[in-house]
Amino acid sequence: MFLTWVHMQSVQKASALSSRRILKDTEMPPKSVEGFSDWRDVWYRLDEGRGKVSLENLQNRIRPSTNNHQAIPKAVQVLRAADKTGKGYVEYAEFRDYYENELHQGSWERGVLARVALDIQDLTPQPDEEAIFRAWENLVNYVKASPNSLDFKWSWILPREYARDCLLYYVSYRSELVHPSRLSEWLMNAQAVDDLPNRAVIDLLEKCQTTIRRADTNRDGYIEYNEFLRFVRVKHAKFRGATVLRRGALAVLPRNAKSLENRRYIEEYSCWPPPLFMLLITLSEIITFIIYAVDMQLPTTGSGPCPTYSPLVFNPRRRYQAWRFLTYALIHSGWVHLVNNILVQLLLGVLLEMVHSWRIILIYLAGVAAGALANSLYMPSYYLAGASGGVYAVEYAHLSNLILNWSSMEYPLMQLLLILVVMSADLGYAIWDTYSSDVTATGHMAHFGGAVAGVLVGVLVLRNLEVERWEKYCRWISLGLFGALMVCGVLLQILLPMPDYFPDNDWSPMAEDREEWNHQQMWGLPRPG
Repeated sequence: MFLTWVHMQSVQKASALSSRRILKDTEMPPKSVEGFSDWRDVWYRLDEGRGKVSLENLQNRIRPSTNNHQAIPKAVQVLRAADKTGKGYVEYAEFRDYYENELHQGSWERGVLARVALDIQDLTPQPDEEAIFRAWENLVNYVKASPNSLDFKWSWILPREYARDCLLYYVSYRSELVHPSRLSEWLMNAQAVDDLPNRAVIDLLEKCQTTIRRADTNRDGYIEYNEFLRFVRVKHAKFRGATVLRRGALAVLPRNAKSLENRRYIEEYSCWPPPLFMLLITLSEIITFIIYAVDMQLPTTGSGPCPTYSPLVFNPRRRYQAWRFLTYALIHSGWVHLVNNILVQLLLGVLLEMVHSWRIILIYLAGVAAGALANSLYMPSYYLAGASGGVYAVEYAHLSNLILNWSSMEYPLMQLLLILVVMSADLGYAIWDTYSSDVTATGHMAHFGGAVAGVLVGVLVLRNLEVERWEKYCRWISLGLFGALMVCGVLLQILLPMPDYFPDNDWSPMAEDREEWNHQQMWGLPRPG
């Protein structure tokens, strides 16, 4: 995943990097061979940032050209002569003494070192690692901006007169040493980390927890750029999309709350496969509304009329037609009723489906069915239309999600308070609407049934990122409660021992329902007979 992002970023930033590189190179412009009059000018071109020049890697840092193919081996020859102890590298003090005391002014040795110093590549990152280097650059800047006692102090090992601020730009960053704990701290707190792919940050955080010591391949207790480069490179992962959504989710997280658990939860947001169910059910409700608005041949207002003759509406006299306990959700009484429901289910349902995928279907349908059963038992002679049962199930499934994934959620306490406020407002309005008038057109029991189903089924089926023991018991309890309530609701519909509680079943052809509806719309009275 990180390498996929690297490839994209290297293309996008090509022009910006080229202009930036020119700017940085001008800080220490190349000099002519004659211009290298001081040993420091040559040293800071050859140096690797740690007070030594490695003879083994020198040729990898030089731009190959027709003019330097002889100079390179001669320069290595000169540096080997400066390496008095045969360590394989020339230290700061050695180079200074050798250059000043043993190489006379105008010697070919000084000339060849100057020639090679001009061709140093400045350790410019390769195209496939430019984005990784940008991340490393930001990490180094973060460490320098917030000093810590664990940070490496170059003053401990470098001569007093050694000026690291004279190093070339890329050499300076590549030579930095970062303590492993600072890498974890940067991933958790730095704002620039949010620009990295969330999957890449998760991989790095997980590695920091388990394999961070392996990154320090030379076992010096610190991570340098080459070690960081190997550490962050991971295999290509399938691009899952939802980048903008995840970026937005990160934006609302407090800086100290962007933990590995939170990022894992955000990573579950996926646009592929897309949240089809919530989109399809919303589209179905809109199409159904348009069809019946045309079929009724009456002006459709915000509050009606409702096509109660439809075979989709829950008709208390046709309870034996079991499909109505689900299909009533497709019918709405006026465009205000429709718009309210689809806005809520899209706003809350899509976010839930992007994490929990097909499980949202079970929650929605359970809420619709439970809403019909509850409303039929409480108001046995009332028609029922609208997706409110499913909408409330989706809405209150967020409470289940909060219970299951409390430690992985952003602002969990705030979300809980918001849900409690909504629950209190719903309950207060239901009580007021029920007792302030003799007749209410709102199926509050359908809302209540959907909400209960949303909580119980949500606890049962929603994804739990970190399963704890008590949550297993909670799921079994939810399964038992929901199963018992649904079985009781169905049995009471069939076997309730209260004569005349439900209206008599209407076994007439459904076409007569339309005739009766037309008669009521025209005369305001039931159809005779």
